[in-house]
Order: sequence, then structure tokens, then C-alpha cells
Amino acid sequence: MPSRLNDPGIPTLTQRAEPVLHVPSAGGGAQAPVLTELAGGAGPEYPEDAFPVLTEVAEPAGAAPPDTAVLSARLQAEVEQLMREALADAVERIQARMDAELPDIVARVLRDVRPG
Repeated sequence: MPSRLNDPGIPTLTQRAEPVLHVPSAGGGAQAPVLTELAGGAGPEYPEDAFPVLTEVAEPAGAAPPDTAVLSARLQAEVEQLMREALADAVERIQARMDAELPDIVARVLRDVRPG
């Protein structure tokens, strides 16, 4: 049985939400509906509801989608910045723990080691 990760017939949420960022496979086949399409053409159940739904367009129709290279670079920069901050926090915690425990370690070693 093939795994779901390798099944081209099951689109990911990103592929459905942002079809312009996904290059369809060369296998052809039926295209999965994107999240902006209504199933069966049904409208909202409560028309007076003021909450936005996934079928509303966030940007004007003429706006060009961002380039995938720009998105990838920005995402990588954000992740690298987060990693730097997390690493700095971890180093500070390790240093504080070592500073707190070092006197006890030295005292234990001096107590356990006999002179001579």
C-alpha cells in the first residue's frame, strides 16, 4: 500500500490554499479543488454572519502572488533568527547552571579525594 506522502492524488493543505505555489505533477489527473471554491455551490448557512470565510479573497484580484524564491528566503531568514535566539537562550541557561553547580562539584571532589 503506498504511503499518503507519496500519493499525488491527495493534495496538501498548502497546495489547496496556495495553488500558485504548487507545481502540479506531470501525471495529469483531476485537479483538487482549492479552498476558495464552494462545495456544491452552497452559500453560507447564516448570511448575516459577519465573520470572514475562506471563500473571501484577501487581496485584490489583480495583485501578483509573491515569488516562491522570495518566500523561501524570508522563511529561511526567520527560522535562522529564531534558531540564533534559541541557541543564545540555551547557552545562557547552561552557563547559569554550571555556575550554580560548580562549587558543589568542586567541594564533592575535594571531599572524596584523599590527600597523598
